[in-house]
Order: sequence, then structure tokens, then C-alpha cells
Amino acid sequence: MSINALFIVDPQNDFCDPKGALYVPGASEDMARLAGYIERHAPSAVFVSLDSHDANAIFHPRFWVNEAGQHPAPFTSITPDDFRAGRWRSVVPCPEAEGTFSAIEAKKIDGLTIWPEHCLVSTWGHQIAAPLMEALDQWRDETGLAVRYVFKGENPFTDQFSVFEGVNDAWPETKFNEALFQKLKDFDSVAFAGEALSHCVSATVASYMKRLSAEQCYANQSVRLLEDCTSPVAGFERGAFVDSLRKMGVE
Repeated sequence: MSINALFIVDPQNDFCDPKGALYVPGASEDMARLAGYIERHAPSAVFVSLDSHDANAIFHPRFWVNEAGQHPAPFTSITPDDFRAGRWRSVVPCPEAEGTFSAIEAKKIDGLTIWPEHCLVSTWGHQIAAPLMEALDQWRDETGLAVRYVFKGENPFTDQFSVFEGVNDAWPETKFNEALFQKLKDFDSVAFAGEALSHCVSATVASYMKRLSAEQCYANQSVRLLEDCTSPVAGFERGAFVDSLRKMGVE
């Protein structure tokens, strides 16, 4: 019998509910389809990542001010040049910021995106979307298994899109999550879904595929993207991310 894992990336209210701080268009429908998938296919194991932040994080507006004392608007991009020229400075001195902007440069990322405050720990926005939570509860009751939760983004000094690693991996909790990889690699197949395709889903799957490619003896694992259970942030092209993952060997 095939031993298959389902990995759900950040299926939280702030992304999946129209009232959420960073609602991804189509995400509520994605969650309904994903709930149906779980009911029909009964995976052998379910992993769920949870974006988990504090309000005073480097990618939230209140962390920064300009010369006029104003906080950046959501979706502002702070470039390394902006940071080093002092066009934006941290409200409280933050020596860790230099390392994060150096990592942004090294990885050829345009800048640090300032997001609306989202997925704050203990808030409604941090919680799993209700239709999916109901399906997970039913799966747990029917199988007697536990959902395996993975928290990401808790380090306030760097953004983290991939479940496996932060943009700045200078801290133990943002280095590549080898323990998680070791758990996943032994399944016959792994299916990924969740939000958002353009950011955390694609980054997570890409991290996994890059690491998997180095494990020659595990090259036969089937890695799948449930394309109708994930959506991109508005303004990002779905096809570009799907094609990129397909080229890496994702079905």
C-alpha cells in the first residue's frame, strides 16, 4: 500500500478568509476542495505549517520609520540601499537587520516586503480555516493519527517563505529544517497544497526538491502539487510558479 503524506502550507484565516489581513483570492475555495481531498484520499500522514509572527517583526510596518517618523505602508519594498542610506530605520536599534539585508542581496531578492500584520500568534488570523479544520478533525478521529504541526516565521528578524528555511538562515530556527526533511523523504509520495502558491507554497516545494535532488537513493519519491488547492497572491501569475515547480520534477 502506498504510504503518502499531505503537506498543507499555512492554511490560516489571514490567508484563507476574505476578512483576513492577507487574503489570497481563491483561497477559501481551495480550502473547501482540500477538505474534500482529505475525505476522499485519507492520506497516511498530514503535516500542517503555521505562519507564526509577532507584531514587532522586521516585515511589519511598526518595525520601521522614515525621517518623518512615518511607518511604511503595507507592500512597501525596503531595498538594501534604502536601509543603508537610512531612508527607513528600525524604531529600536536592530543590529540583526544588516544580516537580513545582506541575505536579501545574496539571494538576489529585490527587497524586504512590508506585509500587513498577519498570522499573529494567538489571534483569529493565526487559526486554521474552519472547513479544513473540520476535515482534519475527522481525519484524526477516523485514523487515530495526529496532525503534525510545523511553526514557521517565529524569528522576528527575517522573513520566512519556505517552511524549511528563512531568507536569513543565520539562526538555528531559520537554518534548513533537516529533521522535517528526514520525516518526509521516507514516504512513497508527498502532496503539497496551501497558501500562497506565489510565495510560501512555491518556496517550500522548491526547498524540498533541491534537498531531495541531493538524495540519490530517494529520487523515486513522487512529489505532487495539488494545483486546485492553492492560489497565488493577486498580481502574480499562477502558471509561472506551476511551470517552475514542474521543471524541478513536481507532478
